[in-house]
Amino acid sequence: MTGRLRRLALAVGVVGLLAACAGVLFTAPPGSTCSLNANPPFVASDGGVSAITALVIEPAGTTVSDGTVLLFFTDIGFIDPQGKTRDGIARVNFTSDSRSGVAHISAICGGAAPTTTASPGASPAPGGGVSGTGSASTTVTVGNVRVKAVCCVRADPPRITVSNSTHVFARVIDENGNGIPNVPVFFDVVTDKATEFFDVQGPVFTNQSGEAENVMRTKRDTAGNAQVRASAIGAGVTVTSDPLIIPIS
Repeated sequence: MTGRLRRLALAVGVVGLLAACAGVLFTAPPGSTCSLNANPPFVASDGGVSAITALVIEPAGTTVSDGTVLLFFTDIGFIDPQGKTRDGIARVNFTSDSRSGVAHISAICGGAAPTTTASPGASPAPGGGVSGTGSASTTVTVGNVRVKAVCCVRADPPRITVSNSTHVFARVIDENGNGIPNVPVFFDVVTDKATEFFDVQGPVFTNQSGEAENVMRTKRDTAGNAQVRASAIGAGVTVTSDPLIIPIS
């Protein structure tokens, strides 16, 4: 049994124990079906929020009573520990905590059915699963695990003349070409480190468009070219941009 399944089994046991104590938790009837949906299904790594919606259906096929309690769990980030239904729907928020990865979110809405057979007609709902066992799960992709490439490196102005500096930009994108906010980007001088340097030596975080900015300066007395690049941590690997050549005159 995986760690996630063990945690879920433990949570089901806790709910069963609490339900045995009369009136402690107003949970769904045994055998109810739960479905979870995460919107959006991906968030930034530090303080990103995804709205988690749970739909709970009784074995009879009707929505559960208002005020039915659901318990929520996640292996990374934070989630509201409880939610109460209204018209069969409970809503809570998942918030990232600076760790990147895939958050596995579980909800317990009630006890399991007397048998393991799923309720007739039960089928998975988008963004989550329907089980008939009084529980459901979904995932939220968090932070740098989404990083596919660092691209579009540019300098403004594109040539250094009398100012001795230029602003360098780099964009971090996912597999669909969308910019990813709040990703730490590292700017690096390839040539020549003896005469060129960036103002910020550590990470610069991307804005809401997925773009990071740093200032490169030069100490050159003669004309030449500087070569720079940008990098970010992806899914366990470092993703590096193509080099950008900045003429200096």
